[in-house]
Amino acid sequence: MKKKFLIFLLFSTLLYGEKLELFFDGNVKISSSELYGSLDLYEPSFYEFYIENPSIEPKTIDLITQTIKDYYKTKGFFHADVIYLKNDKFITIKIEEKSPIIVKNISNISDLDLSKNIPFKVGDIFDATKFTQSKKEIRLLYANKSFCNASIDAKAWIDIELNEAYLKYESAQNKKCYFGKVKVNPPKDIDEEIVKSILYIDENEPFSVNKIDRSYEELYSYEGISKAIIDTNVVDENIVDVNVDVIQNEKPLRFEFGVGASSDEGAMVSTGVTNRNFLGNLKTLSLKTRIAQIRQNVKLNFDMPLMNKNFTGFETGYENEIFEGFKEYKFFSSIYLKQKKSTHIFKESIVFDKINTYDSSDETLFPTTHLFVISPKLEYSYDARDKILDPTSGYFVNGEVMGSTKSELSDATYYKLKASGGYIHSLQKSIVAIKGTYGVLKLFDGDVPTSYRFFAGGMYSNRGYGYRELGTTNALGDPIGFNSILELTAELRFKIYGDFSGVVFNDNTYIGDSNIPEYGHGYHSAGFGLRYKTPIGPIAIDFGFDVKNPTKQYAVHFHIGELF
Repeated sequence: MKKKFLIFLLFSTLLYGEKLELFFDGNVKISSSELYGSLDLYEPSFYEFYIENPSIEPKTIDLITQTIKDYYKTKGFFHADVIYLKNDKFITIKIEEKSPIIVKNISNISDLDLSKNIPFKVGDIFDATKFTQSKKEIRLLYANKSFCNASIDAKAWIDIELNEAYLKYESAQNKKCYFGKVKVNPPKDIDEEIVKSILYIDENEPFSVNKIDRSYEELYSYEGISKAIIDTNVVDENIVDVNVDVIQNEKPLRFEFGVGASSDEGAMVSTGVTNRNFLGNLKTLSLKTRIAQIRQNVKLNFDMPLMNKNFTGFETGYENEIFEGFKEYKFFSSIYLKQKKSTHIFKESIVFDKINTYDSSDETLFPTTHLFVISPKLEYSYDARDKILDPTSGYFVNGEVMGSTKSELSDATYYKLKASGGYIHSLQKSIVAIKGTYGVLKLFDGDVPTSYRFFAGGMYSNRGYGYRELGTTNALGDPIGFNSILELTAELRFKIYGDFSGVVFNDNTYIGDSNIPEYGHGYHSAGFGLRYKTPIGPIAIDFGFDVKNPTKQYAVHFHIGELF
């Protein structure tokens, strides 16, 4: 009898612990996906057939029903009725949302313009989560304007009988705040002066949370640092003392291996090793190799931070590359000095290129040569995008110029200029992005390698064409390149469903053999693409076609990350 009782008890426990699928019914204003999220459950997308639907244990149903009811209250639905129905296979939570709380009036008395930080307008459904977040954003706005002790009073009055909400925002600046003492606690292999030079925080400078955030970003950009903590303490009402703790990476060696593919370079494999704190003070030394179908290289890099946000280093290596109509291999080296001033980056370098052209299909256009060119190079960049791989707002500017004088040490007198810029703007449900690139190569004496010329077409150029396939060709159909280029791109990016988004685009290219491209004859493409969001950036596929000849001239491109 005792054994039968134990078996019955075990069987009952298994039945009681069996999970049942969970569904929602009657919800209109709040999606099922959002409701699952409020319960820390994941609703698989339509293509994720291999993932089971969300399920719960029956014994938790009362708690879950109350959680959904409370969630509806935070979203302004104070009168929502939430009940559940259960059978042997699934549980359905039935919802009757009823009338929500509507924002009736907004009072705003502030020193600063809070229009972008108040997420409501009269007639909106009141959302407690948004209201709480707005108070945090207003405090952050004042802090970024150097007011660390601003007086902020935000209240919401809810009339559940009339279903109305009355909001009040009142704020005042008080004294302007300044950074006080900055104390750094560095690890044994990193000097205090090096850490201080990385920070964007200086004593007696106006206080700003942005400066603290940028200091975090800069500290974590060094792989020799595993953890950084920036603590602040307000003294004397408007002085903010700062304490910085830095922990170095105890395992400085990092080994890398990767495989991938893109429409420009084909299949790719890469490997490498990096010492992330070589001989201390955040110096890095790396040796990496990358093998793709059209380009293979091996590089040795050394980077060293200096004082006052200055950096120096060198790069040297070997590369072989396949062009349509010729091939080239080169030994290259460069030494550089770089400065970071706020969000501006300046870089000065000397580039050494020993380039050999071989396997030419056209000796007139692609002569077999053995050239050595020494070129001073200046670069400038400014990047105000919110993210690099998947930006939603901001802008950027890049420019570089290099050149040489023919001598016993260099085979050419020339200069090459390239400049680009882009702007990204978020709308309510989409993103508009534009970009422009201009380049010119001017040869005065001697010879430069054919690869110094500009080539267009491909995923980072004009997507109606394959990689480096745009422009005039020789008798064999090989692109010959050009001396000047102007490219203009416009994109509209929009959400589709879940982690999927789409893009429509227009790419325009103007090329020429003089300093100025031929604007009377351009290459104009249009197209569309699909994006799937991943932790390393969106996986993208684009289909583009020439607007004048769409059935004969088109191309497909795939890559990771937005193009800009």
